[in-house]
Formats: sequence, C-alpha cells, structure tokens
Amino acid sequence: MTTGPNESMTTRIEQLRSFAATRATHARSFRMDQLRSLRELFEDYSKDVQDALWQDIGKSAAQTDQTEFTPVKDEISHAMLHLTDWMEPDRRRPIPLALRPGQAMVKARPLGTVGVIGHWTHPFYSLLAPLVGAVAAGNCIVLKPSMRAPKTAKLLGTILPEYLNPRSIVTVTGGEGALDELASQPLDHLFYTGSETVGRRVYQLAAQQLTPVTLQLGGKSPVIVVDGHDWKTIGRRIAYGKFSNAGQSLVSPDYLIAVGYDVATKVQDAVIDAVEDFYGPNPGEAKQFGRMITPDHTQRLVNLLQATMKGAVGATPARLVYGGKYNIESAYLAPTILADVDPNSAIMQEQILGPILPILVVDTYDEAMELANSMPTPPAAYGFSERRRIRRDFMHRINAGAAVMNATVLQASLPALPRNATGAAGFGTWGGYESFRLFSQYRTHLYKPTRFDTLEAAYPPEPKLGGRFIDKLK
Repeated sequence: MTTGPNESMTTRIEQLRSFAATRATHARSFRMDQLRSLRELFEDYSKDVQDALWQDIGKSAAQTDQTEFTPVKDEISHAMLHLTDWMEPDRRRPIPLALRPGQAMVKARPLGTVGVIGHWTHPFYSLLAPLVGAVAAGNCIVLKPSMRAPKTAKLLGTILPEYLNPRSIVTVTGGEGALDELASQPLDHLFYTGSETVGRRVYQLAAQQLTPVTLQLGGKSPVIVVDGHDWKTIGRRIAYGKFSNAGQSLVSPDYLIAVGYDVATKVQDAVIDAVEDFYGPNPGEAKQFGRMITPDHTQRLVNLLQATMKGAVGATPARLVYGGKYNIESAYLAPTILADVDPNSAIMQEQILGPILPILVVDTYDEAMELANSMPTPPAAYGFSERRRIRRDFMHRINAGAAVMNATVLQASLPALPRNATGAAGFGTWGGYESFRLFSQYRTHLYKPTRFDTLEAAYPPEPKLGGRFIDKLK
C-alpha cells in the first residue's frame, strides 16, 4: 500500500518488518504466487501503464513494450523457472575427518525488508526488474518510484498492492525529501538506480544505518567503430540504442569514436539513414520518438549542444551535421549528430541522457581504446569490427560494466546475464540469479550430534591431539 498523510514511513516499514518476522514470505509457494500475480499485472494494466508513460515522457506503446514490459516479463519467467533450484541448499560443504560426524551446508535466506528506488529514464522497468529478484528471494519491499514520472508513480502505487500481498509491500511517494527519508531507514538492503549525485547522497545516508547498497548510476558509454562491412546494419544498431527512449537510458551509447575519417563518414551517414528510416523526415511527428522528461532537461541538453558547437578554451568547435531542432516548452529535441567533437568539449564532461550523438575521430584503434579508458568507467561499452583480433582485444581491454560487440543495449534485456556496474557507474551485481543472490543471505547451517563428542580431544586443560587438532578447527 502507499504511505498516507497520517502514516509515517517509519511506521509502515515497522509493519513490513513485523510481517517479515512471521516468515510467511519464506515459503516457496508464497514466492511463486507473488511472481504469478505480478505477471498478471501485464494482462490487466498494460494499457494504463502505457498511457501513464506516454503522458509522463512521451513513450510510445511499442517502445514501452520493448524497453519496459518485455524485460520485466523475462525476469519474471526466468525467476519462476529457476526458483526451486535457487532455493535448494548447497550441501557440498565437506567437514574435516576430525570433526565428524556432522553436516554443513549453505542456504539462501531472505534478507528481510529491502528498498528499491526507480529512475525516470525507465520508470516501470527500473522499479519492477529489481522487484522481481526481491520477491523471488522472499523479502518484504519498500518501493520508491521516480516522481519525475508522476502519473506512472501514482499508478504503480495503486495497482501493485492488488497483485502483491499488501502486507509485504509499501510504495513511497514524494520528492527528494521522501527519498532521503527512505535512505535513512534501517533496511536490510537498498537498491538505487539514478544519477551519481543523488546516488552519493543515498549511499551516505544509508551508511549511517549500515544498510548495504546497490548503485546503478549510468555513465558515458562509448561506441568504438573500427571497421565494418554492412554499414546499414551498423547504423541501425547504433541509432536504435542511442535514440530509443529519446536517448534517455543509463546504458544507451553516449558518444562514438571512429577510427579514421573514412569510418567516421560511413558511420555518420549510416546513422542518419537509420534515423530517417525509424522516425521519418520529421521525428517530432513520429509516434516512436519520445520527449525529454522535463523542459528543464531539454534546456540542459540545448545548452550542452550550443556550448559544444561554440567551442571553449582547450576545445575546438564541433559541427552540427544532423538534427538540432528543439522546442523547450514541449520538451522536444530532435535526433542530433555532432561531428569533429573535441574530447575536451562541454558535451564530453557529463552523461548526455538525450538524443545527441557526438562523433570523435582518432587515427588508430589503440588511440580509441586509450580515449575510452581515460573516461570514468561506464555501465557498458560497445564495439564494432569485423576483425577477430580487434573483437577479442576489445572484450578484454575495455573498462566497462559490460562489453558488447556489434550491438548496443542488447545485454540489458537478457535476464541470464548479470548487470554488473563498477567504478563511476556504481557497484553491485543484479539480474536473474544475481538478483536472487543480491536480496538473499547465504547463511551457514552446521549440525553436529552430541552422542559422540569428537571435540573432546580439543578441550582444556590439555588437548589430547595438541596443536594439529586445533588447526583443524581453524
């Protein structure tokens, strides 16, 4: 249920803790019922969620299905398929001969009460995908949707208790004050998706309660294009990853490094052709192309665009080769491509989170790798090459949470692959089985019968087997 005006967050979390203490959520049947019910939400409320996302961020029904619904459905199906195996205790824990008879195992146990904080780039997916893992692990959950997508947040707060046991879930509404209050609560784990600035604050507040935190913060994910054969396919894959959701994704390609001017020209033309195939000559009229989250965010992007084209101290001006049209009031910015971008330009200093693709040119593959690795570690890095040596080197050498060759953003839709942020992109591993592990305590279970006390040889005052037996106990 959603916190009401006369019911404090602390009170609701205490109620969740009380329900967690009954261990009702521990049963496999309870978890499976919750996952089945969550799957039914799509049958009943897909249209309502699509409408809410359209009103909040101009996201089309097709984009909602691809980037919000399908990944969550896949997480649910994956968890339901493997939950029984995940819950099985690991009995392969040998006991030294001197300590037998006895049994030792490791068993996954729910953490208790956990929190999940979503982000406006994907208001539905960023909240429900981690939620699936928390439910599968048998926890009670506090959800905090992004209030930058207010209609989606309100809808989720209303409908989720219809499908999940209302005693096991609470939805928190409100802005930064509510976010800070949630981060200050004594939780067993807190999962945050969002900006680095807010993530640092959440981490600091949670640390005061010794709450473990997972941070998914985004970053400047590079695309390195070394060579190619089918430029049309390359352009379409880059354009899809970059301009889906109007570029507002934490794992979307942020900038492109082309090895040589010939490659830069080919990939630039291919991306432009793909954009026109996807959205037509006027993207502002295309249903598949969304809007910025707010007019303020649109203004920020326009400022970055203009500053980059103007140049600055230590940075040469970039060229606008495609797009650039905008309307601040309607939060619209067309798909935009900049060429000859300087590494020191304004647009290279922070994550764009919008439909602007800067293209930088270097002479060699090694220069491209050095430039990409000189930036703060991003959540993903994308490479395009037909040469096996380049592909193998890229996978081992690039610094990123995920390394992807000849595709973009595909890794985020596969529940069998872990999402593993590192460095400036955050920390913590989740997705599929890793989400189950994240929200579980892997607890040691040790049993030793009393009818035959082999420990007697170690008791004071004089251990019969001396130091060698004591070493066995270490």
